[in-house]
Amino acid sequence: MKLRTKLSIAECRVRLGSATDLGGFALSWDAQGPGTVVGEFRGPVFRLHTRKYYDNSFAPFLYGKLQAADNGTILEGRFRLHPFVRLFTVFWFSFLLLFGVGALIVPAAPHTESGLGRGWFFLGLGVLAVLGAGFVQVGKWLGRGEQEVIRSFLKSTLEADDA
Repeated sequence: MKLRTKLSIAECRVRLGSATDLGGFALSWDAQGPGTVVGEFRGPVFRLHTRKYYDNSFAPFLYGKLQAADNGTILEGRFRLHPFVRLFTVFWFSFLLLFGVGALIVPAAPHTESGLGRGWFFLGLGVLAVLGAGFVQVGKWLGRGEQEVIRSFLKSTLEADDA
């Protein structure tokens, strides 16, 4: 996403700071309800997301940067998952891959007394893979309107247009 505004970087920073909940630690039953944009700023770099009454770890965050341009400022940003969630999904699928490849390489001992074969193990890995992908997709589906809320918030707060 790329937006252009006629405001200076300092003015953009002031407007964004006054229009967002800067703490991000306020509880969801505070005066500002769902749909409120929560922001974290470090100089020209920032992260925005919306407040919700429910927990959705897979909701999109806007990671953006303010850059000086001719007669104004350009805001560039990308919607991504929270870094911890991205790390968690990498570990989830890496361990599934590790156990799957390990089960193919290491010979299995026969367990005739239990009656369970490798097929059940691979079925379990497949179910965990489908669950992992399903969690990500359901989370993205729940947060489907949040990108547009943040985009329209930025356009109105900064008086910006698409660049």
